[in-house]
Amino acid sequence: MAYISLLALFLTVTNLIPVSAIGFVPIVLCAWRFFGRNYPGFFAPLTALTLFALVSTALYDPQSLINFDFYRRDGNFFVSYAPIFAGCVYAHRWDLSRILRNFFIFAVMVNVPPYVIYILQNGLLSIFRHPDDTFGSFFIARNAAGGFLAMLFCVGVACQLQQRSKLILSLLALNALMLFSTYSRGSLLGAVAIFPYLYLGRKRWVLATLMSCLVIGSLGIAYYHMKPNIDYMGYTFNIQNSDAKVANLDIRYEWLWPRALTYFRQSPIVGMGFGSFDDNIRNVVSYFGVLGVPSDIVVEHSDSHAHNSYLNFLAELGVVGLFLLLAFYWKLIKWAQDGAAYSALRDEGRNFAAFRFVEISSVCLLTMAATEHRLVSPSNVLILSLVISLLLAARSVRIPVQQARPIMNTQPIATLPPSRTIQGHARDARNQRD
Repeated sequence: MAYISLLALFLTVTNLIPVSAIGFVPIVLCAWRFFGRNYPGFFAPLTALTLFALVSTALYDPQSLINFDFYRRDGNFFVSYAPIFAGCVYAHRWDLSRILRNFFIFAVMVNVPPYVIYILQNGLLSIFRHPDDTFGSFFIARNAAGGFLAMLFCVGVACQLQQRSKLILSLLALNALMLFSTYSRGSLLGAVAIFPYLYLGRKRWVLATLMSCLVIGSLGIAYYHMKPNIDYMGYTFNIQNSDAKVANLDIRYEWLWPRALTYFRQSPIVGMGFGSFDDNIRNVVSYFGVLGVPSDIVVEHSDSHAHNSYLNFLAELGVVGLFLLLAFYWKLIKWAQDGAAYSALRDEGRNFAAFRFVEISSVCLLTMAATEHRLVSPSNVLILSLVISLLLAARSVRIPVQQARPIMNTQPIATLPPSRTIQGHARDARNQRD
């Protein structure tokens, strides 16, 4: 079973052939192993969110649950997060730090041939003259390529944090160039956001501030651009702008985000229904201004969404859905911090890079989510879900603290906290509670 997740991880490099989606298969084959086990704290909000999304779909449009297009588009949340549950039904004893290092080298190198062809045809700076001439890697959409490369960048950073390597550093620079050539500004923002997070010591107040600013900022921009004379439930908004990148921003701020806010205001507690954002809803019955029940619906399973995960969850699942989502990431990051500290002290760093990747990639993903619906996109989330799955299934022999060996260089890195020893990592872990 572990080899299924490993294969899926290495095939996240493309969605042209979506084999990376097979990460859920162990659930089907070994479902009985779920019972009688203890689970990390992040399982409670993730399970509640999954059940809530299922119930919401069943009430809104039950036929979606047996429609393949639903899982490809409106319901790709289930595809993206299912591998996490799969990690509870199998076991392995692999060194995940080594696996992630090999995966990073493989994923960057496999992108070198198409990137060389792209540079020879377009040049490095052509995106500023022709915004449509961007690097797409092995993905259909540029945002999908940018999101994957941003998450891959987090893999490289995590490997470099464990053990300095000129090879990894060189590949990180190449990875950054590829990410730049996608011209996915949200992906670039997410990759950059991990450095102030690391520099500020990975404190919980930094994470809380980031989450709050992203949600409040999204709501504020949507409210600022709302116009009282536009019917956001039914009117189709068109942007006339020759600059594709400017047009993308305009359609977000002036149409999609206000539309999501309109959905949220009609049913703020539980939303309008999972997968409803791109549908044509002709009538909504309001109960006390807190519950909206849509009717006369034309369901469409398309790639249209709010281009903002926080607003999209508020529109479809309301405050309850967004709270469960943020609670999941809040607990997941804490679990990764504790896991990295344990790996440094008692596990010879076997899984250190994997835990650190989960932590910083979650920060990257949360940042990118304010510009696109990244928190459910398989190209962005599957690499994280599969690493979590492998971490949950990892089994290793405990090593006494006295025998633990340093896994990091003692020389400081300019963008990181000064403590680079195992004891420093343990002290950092205790400081997270401050």
